[in-house]
Amino acid sequence: MVDWENTYASRVQASRENRKRYEEEGEVGKMKAVVYTRVSTDEQTKNLSLELQRRECQAYCQRNGFAVDRIFEERGESAKTTARPEFQAMLEYCANNRGKIGAVVVYHTNRFARDARDHLNVTFTLGGSGIRLHSVQERLEDTPAGRFIQTMLAGANQLDNEQRADRCKAGMRAAVEKGRWPFPAPLGFRNARNDRSEATLVHDPKHAPLIEEAFRLYATGLHSKQDVLNKVTRMGLTTAEADKLTLHDFSKMLRRPIYAGWIVVEKWGLRVRGNFEPIVSQELFDRVQLVADDRRPNRPKRHVRDRADLPLRGALRCGSCGHTMTGYFATGRLGGKFGYYGCHNKRCGNRVTVPKGKVEETFQRHLLEWQPTPGVMRMVSHVVTQRWNSRQDIARSSTEHHTTAIREIEGKLTRLENAFIYERAIDRERYDQHRADLEQQLTVARVALSDAQTEDLDLEGALRMASKVLTNAATVYTKMAPGNRRKFLGVLNPCGWEVERSGAIRTPTNAFVYRCLSAENMRSGDKWYARRDLNPQPSVPKTDALSS
Repeated sequence: MVDWENTYASRVQASRENRKRYEEEGEVGKMKAVVYTRVSTDEQTKNLSLELQRRECQAYCQRNGFAVDRIFEERGESAKTTARPEFQAMLEYCANNRGKIGAVVVYHTNRFARDARDHLNVTFTLGGSGIRLHSVQERLEDTPAGRFIQTMLAGANQLDNEQRADRCKAGMRAAVEKGRWPFPAPLGFRNARNDRSEATLVHDPKHAPLIEEAFRLYATGLHSKQDVLNKVTRMGLTTAEADKLTLHDFSKMLRRPIYAGWIVVEKWGLRVRGNFEPIVSQELFDRVQLVADDRRPNRPKRHVRDRADLPLRGALRCGSCGHTMTGYFATGRLGGKFGYYGCHNKRCGNRVTVPKGKVEETFQRHLLEWQPTPGVMRMVSHVVTQRWNSRQDIARSSTEHHTTAIREIEGKLTRLENAFIYERAIDRERYDQHRADLEQQLTVARVALSDAQTEDLDLEGALRMASKVLTNAATVYTKMAPGNRRKFLGVLNPCGWEVERSGAIRTPTNAFVYRCLSAENMRSGDKWYARRDLNPQPSVPKTDALSS
């Protein structure tokens, strides 16, 4: 075992001998000292704090006959730990100049360390090299009583630091409870003050629109997180340090309630509406959470490269296996190019491959055959108008239903908070569990309310446009740009057209537009909109709040 008492005594003796040697050598052999100064924040570096510490320490050295060998200045570093660049450099310098340095001078012991253990360990280490700690503001004597007082000062510095931290946390919590944001601004926001001089957040004009676009894209359920991140990165979204945003940080960003205007501090059990303008609406934020939770499909569509010379790429399916056919050009023996649409499914036992020109000509005839006449479109417009009016009535009923559900869930959340915060009727574990369940129900109800609400629509104008397009489908398709062709075909038949080996195109039986325009439906308007598969009657979906 180490004899700490004898070890410490030997180090004290080394310090005394070092000082005695300097005194015997006189003016030429003045004891050398290093000066250490420190401020905690960058703001303090702009005032006179460092300059004052340096000047007072130099004056102290002059009064006590020390020759200042080097000055170490710590800018914007806390003394909670010893992991400070200049502090470590000072210790290393003292160790490398053992026997030459006799003192470390600080303005106050709280500039040296704010942890009692760190203070005692470092002074113990310095003592082994014959170096004593000196303070301008405190008298540190090399006696048993002096060392006891130094221990008390180190403890007082730690106490003061911990009390400051507690007061700071209490102030920050009080600010959060009032809807203020006392922390560094997250990406997309900037710290600011409102007209009442309260801490708040304002939108970063560069990043806020890009973050809103990221939420909007991901909420559709048609894009992966990586695809959305790649797009907004190309648009200019970066971190505050102008670095690329990682997928991990991007995923966390999509989960942060701050972007919907909520301040959530889990360790304090606080969830408060902020006093700032959110970047995204609550509805959009809730949709993103459902997509992220896999409550809605989030499978990005397979990429189809649009080419004017292969207009049916992605729209045709193999008549044998149903797999999507691709378009390509093969090189003949004499160097000529020949276009084909073919099935590339390796598991298909009878893969279909047809010449490009043949299938495209057949497809044009197919569109011409299925173009509705103006008379048919008038009948379709009549049925759609009836259907729209019926849908509006159901939407109003559904909206009232979900609005009532949301109010009930919000009331349960309020009663739950009162039971936990004021009445102390439940413990923290039960509170967190019930709150999570209710917030999930609230999110689902809000999204259901949004789905039930219908946007203002110029139905008459939309029907006129649809009539104009569908009655001239073949011509419109021919004149469209490649990218719009694929979208147009996707509206007509999202599942694609199956092609036989002969090049013939099978009439889709499950596409809604084709079912509407089938010969059976054209015989009688009454039969058309009476069929349940073409005119289903939607029901009002239930939510947990009203069904339980």
